[in-house]
Amino acid sequence: MKKKIVFVVPPIVDKLWTFSSDLLYLGAAGLAARLLQDGHEVSAIDCAVDCRSVGRLKRRLARLQPDIVAVPALYGTLINAYKIAAAAKETTGALVVFGGLPATFSAEQVLTECPQADVCVVNEGEIAMSALAAGRPPAEIPGLVFRRDGAAVATGPGSRVENLDELPFPARGLFPQEKYRVYSLRTFRQVCTTNMESKRGCPFACEFCLQAPKEGRRYRLRSPEKVIEEMRQIKRDFPHIGRIMFVDNDFLAPYEHGLAIVDGIIAAGLNRQFEFMVAARVDNFLRGGDALIAKFAEANIRLVYFGMESVNAKNRERLSKIKAEYAAPELLERMRAKGVHSLCSYIFGFENEDESDMLETVRASMKDAPSMVKYNILTPYPGTKTHADYLAQGRLLPGVRLWQLDNAHQTIKHPVDCARFFRRAYRRYYFSPALLAKIKWLRFFGENKDMKLLAFVQHLGKRELAGFARDVYRFFKFRVFRSEDFVG
Repeated sequence: MKKKIVFVVPPIVDKLWTFSSDLLYLGAAGLAARLLQDGHEVSAIDCAVDCRSVGRLKRRLARLQPDIVAVPALYGTLINAYKIAAAAKETTGALVVFGGLPATFSAEQVLTECPQADVCVVNEGEIAMSALAAGRPPAEIPGLVFRRDGAAVATGPGSRVENLDELPFPARGLFPQEKYRVYSLRTFRQVCTTNMESKRGCPFACEFCLQAPKEGRRYRLRSPEKVIEEMRQIKRDFPHIGRIMFVDNDFLAPYEHGLAIVDGIIAAGLNRQFEFMVAARVDNFLRGGDALIAKFAEANIRLVYFGMESVNAKNRERLSKIKAEYAAPELLERMRAKGVHSLCSYIFGFENEDESDMLETVRASMKDAPSMVKYNILTPYPGTKTHADYLAQGRLLPGVRLWQLDNAHQTIKHPVDCARFFRRAYRRYYFSPALLAKIKWLRFFGENKDMKLLAFVQHLGKRELAGFARDVYRFFKFRVFRSEDFVG
């Protein structure tokens, strides 16, 4: 029986300090495509960019009268996801289904905190959500946690899609694609952006990461031909899109697979249609040397995300991410010379660190001198080894809400005030005399703008000034997160 299904995407609570942007929720778009293929009537509402009040959401839901309201949630959106669930129940009485990392690893707590939520989809949702929409009873569908007689009932881990090439392309047309905008790293003008994946799974299983627990430790690869075909479809159907971000944990793993996609982009001329952002491990990136940097530049890959993590001596070998011989500053400078910028991510707050160790990581980030820097407070996400260890040791702070698991709130017991250190680390980086001396200030008004200047302006304008104004506004209007409306 055909169902009316609406995906409602909640806003992120703290975009400023989590380095988040309003982007297409790729998982929701992929699920929507699968449900359209099954013959259902599917629509989408993105409350981050297209429906900024609960009242307006209620009116839209009342018009749609869906049978199922699907809420794809991140931990940092849960406070707003719960408001969506309440609005959906009040206006339509629809079945409310949660997906995403919280639904996978914190399903029982989600169902406890949100009485309007009916079902959580565990891990990947294509198979389980298709069966649920077809009318099968939840108890018969692997991969669900659902409410029965006031208790949470789990049906097991569910099935993963083995052949990713069989999946339909994400239903981007259901979402307000023209409203997902970022700044081009080539022209520094606003450009519409979208997301893609070329694989699922990760064999590295970093102790603090949810990628392997969610998608498995074995790679499932899309064929490079299918990836290129999807890019062509994006340009044909959405000519205004100018940037594609790959959501893969490591675009270059396996190395030959990532390189085949890069070669396909160049051969198809898609480097003249899009600029790209990818993530990679430093050791994989170093395999290609300067030839790989040149190829990335030719393919118009303008930003590479590196997880540097904790680089002090206590954690470097333990995490097996960054080795002393990698010579990161020289690598990042050679990349920048070719127009390939770097976004480096660092973590502090590990249990074996004191403030001097955390300062060592900050000093390392200043020495590395990436084009952009991202700091994170260690967050023990449920499902990770870090969470299991911290739970056993009694190191989790009491009273933490799930929406605070966003790498910008302190959720662990630590001798250092990590939240205060987090803000100070950004200020130490962006207001350091060494960085300020490197910035080419006069390029602010010219065509060839300096990336470090733009990163500084973004930090000062968005995080420091806009963040202060936002916090004051929230305090007086919402009594700090006690709001009837979306928080964000």
